[in-house]
Amino acid sequence: MPALQRRVQTLGLFRAIVLIAALLPCASPGSGAVPAGDEPPAPSPFSAPSAPLAPSPVPASPIVVRFVEPAPPGLVLGETRITVEASTGADARIARVEIEADGKLLSAFERPPYTLTWNAGTGFVRKTLRAVAIDTLGRRGEATLVTRPIYVGQYEEVRLVNLYVTVRDRRGASVLNLTRDDFLLREDGVPQTLTHFTSAKVPLTIDLLVDASNSMNLGGKIDMARKAAVEFLESVDPEDRLMILSFNDDLQGLAVPSGDRKTLKAAIEAIEARGGTALYDALYTAADRLAGAEGRRVVVLLSDGRDQAFTDNEPGSLHLFEEALEKARRSEVAIYAIGLGRHLDTELDLRHERSLKDILDQLARTSGGRSYYPERGGQLAGIYRQIAVDLKAQYALAYVSTNTARDGTWRTISVRTRNPELDVEARSGYYAPGPPGH
Repeated sequence: MPALQRRVQTLGLFRAIVLIAALLPCASPGSGAVPAGDEPPAPSPFSAPSAPLAPSPVPASPIVVRFVEPAPPGLVLGETRITVEASTGADARIARVEIEADGKLLSAFERPPYTLTWNAGTGFVRKTLRAVAIDTLGRRGEATLVTRPIYVGQYEEVRLVNLYVTVRDRRGASVLNLTRDDFLLREDGVPQTLTHFTSAKVPLTIDLLVDASNSMNLGGKIDMARKAAVEFLESVDPEDRLMILSFNDDLQGLAVPSGDRKTLKAAIEAIEARGGTALYDALYTAADRLAGAEGRRVVVLLSDGRDQAFTDNEPGSLHLFEEALEKARRSEVAIYAIGLGRHLDTELDLRHERSLKDILDQLARTSGGRSYYPERGGQLAGIYRQIAVDLKAQYALAYVSTNTARDGTWRTISVRTRNPELDVEARSGYYAPGPPGH
């Protein structure tokens, strides 16, 4: 019996009842008759219970709930928009949607849109978002989104693609009243979801790059360029930082960003025109120096001629145009190009491949900037003022690419608004991060 007792303890109470009941005498299997003269046995308290009735099936709720934002891969940081969609059957409507973060109620809605802005904090940490929808018949549905954490040592695997966008109407005036929902963005043709959006001004680091070749002495162009540059300096916001660089055969000037207006003005006034035009070297170096700057990075370039040495019919730069363009792309620098002169559309580079206008247009267009072509030096001040205004009227957009490959390839970005009457200026793409260790 002790062995039986140990077996009972092992199986637990319910199994003990079944085991003891199996040891009691009973009719032989399959016999439904009771022997004559015997009373039917009283039901044993240890008899196995009769099979319970199968429960009635509970109909599945017709409510469908899903998170539209944040989008995969579920990375959230700082001010983040949460958007939920909820629907139910034709016999009811959604009466309430609640959105929670880590068990804390963020907001409840009685009608769409089910959207809110939530501060996800300063680090990529795991958070659980939950949305619960209830319809007018009391049925419930829910969805859960667990955001992806990024730990120390993983940050190089995540890339937030930042874009600074200018939107203009058909008259060329800046459009300043758009919302996140007005923008449509694709990467290599694949739709992307914006994770960050603001129309607030982001501080700038600006490289004011002035052609100081000998040809700028003609017609007093260098004097007008210096005066216009000082006016530009006074037009940008106090928190913006600038580098002042001039170029002829080489690069001179204030190569470290500064917010000291007195120092910056002195650097502008020190610019003198002489020598040739090392345009591509100047662009390459300027973009390289801006590469590590925080926030928006901008080159405001003024030039009046092609890349050429002063005394010979030879290039003025060691770098090629293609190298300068790629450096600007990799540094994510927006170029606002000013071509000063009457014949820039017909003056070809030394390889006879493209005109100076084509060069400046391509630099500006692919980087998200703009090109300007005043015919006279007296128009420079107005153009510099316009650039300062444009830089204050931009939208900052960001997304995490759905393409997670670390292949170092160029990826094309297309940004437009839902209003086809509006023109959008933004950089045309970016280079994906390369494989780890490269």
